[in-house]
Amino acid sequence: MFSETRTDLPDLKNRHSFLILGGGASGDSAAKLLTSLGKKVTLADRFPEKANLSLYHHVLSDHEPQIVLDGIDCIIKSPGILPSHSILQTARKNEIPVLSEIALARIFYKGPIIGITGTDGKSTTTALTYHLLQKKYPNAKMGGNIGVPFTSFCLENLDYVVLELSSYQLDDSPNLKLTASAILNLASDHLERHKTMESYALAKWKIQNLEDKDHQCFVNPIFFSYTPFRKPNVSNLHSIGDNETYFVSLHPNLIHTPKHTYDATRFPLTGKHNLMNLCFAIALAEVAGLDPEQIQKQLETFQGLPHRFQSIDPKNLSPQYQSIRFINDSKSTNLHSMLSGISGFQKGDPMYLILGGIPKEEPIAPFINRWKELECLLYVFGNAKEIWQKDLDQTGLPVTFFDTLNTLFSELKITIEAKLDEKPNLTVLFSPAGASFDLYKNFEERGNHFVTLVKEHFGPPST
Repeated sequence: MFSETRTDLPDLKNRHSFLILGGGASGDSAAKLLTSLGKKVTLADRFPEKANLSLYHHVLSDHEPQIVLDGIDCIIKSPGILPSHSILQTARKNEIPVLSEIALARIFYKGPIIGITGTDGKSTTTALTYHLLQKKYPNAKMGGNIGVPFTSFCLENLDYVVLELSSYQLDDSPNLKLTASAILNLASDHLERHKTMESYALAKWKIQNLEDKDHQCFVNPIFFSYTPFRKPNVSNLHSIGDNETYFVSLHPNLIHTPKHTYDATRFPLTGKHNLMNLCFAIALAEVAGLDPEQIQKQLETFQGLPHRFQSIDPKNLSPQYQSIRFINDSKSTNLHSMLSGISGFQKGDPMYLILGGIPKEEPIAPFINRWKELECLLYVFGNAKEIWQKDLDQTGLPVTFFDTLNTLFSELKITIEAKLDEKPNLTVLFSPAGASFDLYKNFEERGNHFVTLVKEHFGPPST
């Protein structure tokens, strides 16, 4: 069996027949790696007819555990597969080891790795850390949950790897032996899988490797309010937040670490939540050996990720609307993420907020309290209309409900036209706070639709 405390190449070499449970990009990438090593690889998937048959020795439905597991030495599990899956239950009874695609890749990669997890901000912080590192390490790569499977490049000789790691991936990973790690935050999300916040926190906690004194771990101290243990008192665990040695200050925007202060007034992303992401990224970059001048120069050139608090270029708007700031934050798929995004707004700021999608299992009260502070105009569309309407209506604040984003935009334009002289510097923030699957394939498609509608309704007339 693979140890829970280490990954072992000799143990892997003694296993010859692997099952990829759940295909997709990470499963196919793991299959390519294993096949290149001479392993026999079988796929078990919910939709076997959609599989890339060239990658697998056999392709089977995932509904027959005993048949699927016949002769299997090890399972590589897709992060989306629930622990209660019948194949995994049978595997546990038969003591067949289960690994994530990340853990498989870690067995082979020999260089330094930074791992980043948290409920919100993982992708931005991963991309930002990678961006900072490129100043000193041009031969670095990022991957993991951000969309690039680790197994697709784990055999390369790289300067550094930066991985975004979800709780699902960490659940199935023995100690990844990271060079440095970060837990950005924790809020109620994925409880349909983890059931409790304590279980969710323990999955995230697997990212650390504090037994290795050279490993440096950075944590938002709020995280420990959800763990069954207190914050360990060790020198290689560092807190990032208010009243800590790593912290953010505003007006002017500065990032403070124990040895340096960085000017964030020219950091392109707005909001305190993005400054917190930057603080984590800088802390990790310092561990990687970047000097302050390198970090300062790089932080000023980061442009952010698509669909994550991304401003639409005013050049795409008609002149009369160019004072309006349209923000695409479609990657916001829970209330905690959306609340982070609006943390920089104050009462009286002219803002129209658009929510929608499929709400997660999390309380709406924190948002309602914040909405009462801002008193901004609220639009809600999609599945969220049915779930949140009663609670939002009871506030007595201005809210309008729509079935689709198309109908919402028709009303939005009428409202903006009527208020344009009164609110010329308006912000229209699209931060859905729900999953996209009620109306879209994914958050990218949803964000692209928002951008398209902005251009259709507020862009220059087509010629």
